[in-house]
Amino acid sequence: MNSRVRRSVLARHGEYWYPVRLIHREGNGIQWCVRWWRGCEFEKIGELPDDTSVVDNKDIVDSPWMDRAGHRLIRLGKWKHACEVETVEDMLMAPGLIPYTSDVNEALSPSAGVLKSLLEAPDNAPGIIPARTWLISTKSNLKSILVPYVGSLTVLERVCIANWFELHISQEWELRKNWLGYLPIAHAHTLFISSRIKSDAKFNDLSGDALLQKAWEIQFTGVPSIWTDVDVDCDSLARLEEEIFEISIEAEITEHYQ
Repeated sequence: MNSRVRRSVLARHGEYWYPVRLIHREGNGIQWCVRWWRGCEFEKIGELPDDTSVVDNKDIVDSPWMDRAGHRLIRLGKWKHACEVETVEDMLMAPGLIPYTSDVNEALSPSAGVLKSLLEAPDNAPGIIPARTWLISTKSNLKSILVPYVGSLTVLERVCIANWFELHISQEWELRKNWLGYLPIAHAHTLFISSRIKSDAKFNDLSGDALLQKAWEIQFTGVPSIWTDVDVDCDSLARLEEEIFEISIEAEITEHYQ
């Protein structure tokens, strides 16, 4: 199982098994911290799609490859399959797909005026705006040059942030072309990251502008970017589903009659 860290396996919730992605071991190796696939449709309350939780080893199985008995013991729950999932581009171009969370609202609401100014007149928006400083340093147009840096924000988090922005700032879907991928939403990402790291003990000595600059540093140096968007969870699920369901000579007696 160690070789599958960051990959998808099946975990039991109630009577049924659902896809999760392994994050790291817990409890001296007898448990795993996992993230439930966002498309899970749970029969029993207690977990939420896309949430993380700790699961005992006995409630986790790899795909039962070449194991007929293992296949028959597993009752699969319902979930949205990888082939049915909207692409990253689909999700980001349709912010209404996923409503924003309370965390997003708490992070962005205090700066609604600044974000509105960035949309209407970015040169005149008040305060420290690291993404604007970066654009100016590269001699780039504040309205027409993409800001590709999103740090470690997930696709879902970015869609939620975009949903909040559209409802509270732009208020018209026709204006998406003016902010989606550009300075206004980039600063919203910075604000959200700032709000998140504020509760991290290692940043206790930072506040105000210094915290905002640190958030931009994280955003700027993080691996993901809008140029290389990869839906890691979906890709991982696709590999798991291929192993579980594919009929092939390699699968031999197990096949996919589940």
